[in-house]
Amino acid sequence: PITDSEGRVIGVLAGSPNDPSWQSVNSEASALLKKAQTQMHFTSKMEKHLRGDYPALSVGVSFGGGQKCPGNLVNLNQNAMALATLLKDQTFIRIAGFASAAFKIWAPCLYDYYVDHLRPLYEKYPQLQRNFDNSVFPCATFNFGPAACTVKHRDVQNLPFGWCAITALGDFDPKLGGHFVLWDMKLVIEFPPGATILIPSAIVQHSNVVIQSGETRYSVTQYAAGGLFRWVDQGFQSMSAYLIGLTDSEQVDEKRKAEERWKDGIGLFSHWLSYQQNVNSCSNFV
Repeated sequence: PITDSEGRVIGVLAGSPNDPSWQSVNSEASALLKKAQTQMHFTSKMEKHLRGDYPALSVGVSFGGGQKCPGNLVNLNQNAMALATLLKDQTFIRIAGFASAAFKIWAPCLYDYYVDHLRPLYEKYPQLQRNFDNSVFPCATFNFGPAACTVKHRDVQNLPFGWCAITALGDFDPKLGGHFVLWDMKLVIEFPPGATILIPSAIVQHSNVVIQSGETRYSVTQYAAGGLFRWVDQGFQSMSAYLIGLTDSEQVDEKRKAEERWKDGIGLFSHWLSYQQNVNSCSNFV
């Protein structure tokens, strides 16, 4: 785990499942992304963006960027068809499920926060389409090759205290490139193909080291827009509509809550000491 100065678990190097077949998951996922890329059309904005110079497409449920309410991200028809094929493939279902399971194990309270907000959202808006039934994350981005390495950035539209799951894919030497850089923590981490890392990507600056010539790197990320959670907390309405329905004193109270929400957020992180104690106590029953 990655901990802060007070022992809170703020991220985790989840690695890969202890499964001999997982290496084939990486190779199959990489091949699927390479094939899908040939079937897609990318605009200049899709190929050059704030995260780097490589093609990327997002799919799933989000809110922000001009949307008036939560909805399914819209892609060009040919891109949407290729993305749908990726989402239905057992390879990516396994990747998504592993990342979500790691999230639940290392940040159970934060995971429950996602469930408690997203479940009523799906119930109220049945037209919202989940990417994966086995993953709590409502949105995903596929980063295509041949060398998907991000530049230094934060994902500011994500839930500020939420976690983003990043899975590296491709064929590259992780000792020579593809490292995961956490700038605020001054950490450079080997990030091999098939491995998953989870971090609060909205508040932590991160990037990748470039790979070697002739190598390939892809990645898939799963995350949640902060706007989804605010929409639910505001009674399934915009902030402006929500505030209109409040008295002056209630608006003052709401402002105070908003200013202290970050405290509630980090309060959902696990503490490494208590996590160790829970693991030790559970081991008595094995």
